Amino acid sequence: MSNSGIPLDDLNQTQTISQTPFDIPVRRDLEWDFSQVERQFVEGDIFLSYLYAAFSCGATPIESFFIKSLKPTLDSIVGDDKLKRDVDAMIKQEALHSSTHRKFNNRLKELGYDIDGATQYFDNKLKEMVAGFTPIDQLGFVSAAEHGLYSFAMILLNDRAMQAQIHPQARRLFVWHFMEEAEHGAVSHDQYRYFMGNAYSHRMKTALRASQHVFNLVDGALDIFAEGFGHSRSVKNRIALLKYQWATPGIYRQMAVRMAEYMSPSYKLTFGHENTSLIQKYEKEIYAPQNLVV
Repeated sequence: MSNSGIPLDDLNQTQTISQTPFDIPVRRDLEWDFSQVERQFVEGDIFLSYLYAAFSCGATPIESFFIKSLKPTLDSIVGDDKLKRDVDAMIKQEALHSSTHRKFNNRLKELGYDIDGATQYFDNKLKEMVAGFTPIDQLGFVSAAEHGLYSFAMILLNDRAMQAQIHPQARRLFVWHFMEEAEHGAVSHDQYRYFMGNAYSHRMKTALRASQHVFNLVDGALDIFAEGFGHSRSVKNRIALLKYQWATPGIYRQMAVRMAEYMSPSYKLTFGHENTSLIQKYEKEIYAPQNLVV
């Protein structure tokens, strides 16, 4: 596969299009315990627990999908060793996210959550979302999706009150996951730029497909969980969800802002890593239960 975005002659051992100013770590030594998590593990409306259960259930098939989208073009990166290391590390991080969420999902399954039904739902939706896409199209899709996901990560990492609503064992999982989303936030952008540069029409094509599905994808799994427990959305439930998703803390609202930024003709897939100190702080907190020195 040829590089159509960045001239290969412009890349060498010391020059890279990577925007990540550090080597991305792969934390294989983390230990997890979800034994104390209960069916309602997020304070407030029960549908908030269903929402986070949907986020977790979706993580396994979605992260696997991201990996499958990044791998086909990895070996075609020539002359940019830093970018190749970034992509390889991101793939390894995503694999750990998938396997760790599977452990959490097994606990939720013990509590009565229809994890199998929701997982099948995600698998079917993901196939639908990228139907007819080439490997480069899927790479663009992931770049757009990661752009939106980063906003969710930063909301959670910067909002202690939001974190406090989540059971500590589940909170540690989500904080770790989103901390690593912040670490590799530029990688899929950089891999996409390597092949496509700033090809706006292609960026729009793939971002529009991502935007078409991103805001209702999780809600479908949420309803599967609710129905499994004999719940349907009451007016109170709907208000609680709408407020959480679109007002305060406004996860979807801020994701929508980021997606609009991504689709702007003037946006150049740039990315900053101003949150290094925040990542370091959370890394210490994540390892604290294991009494390890990082």
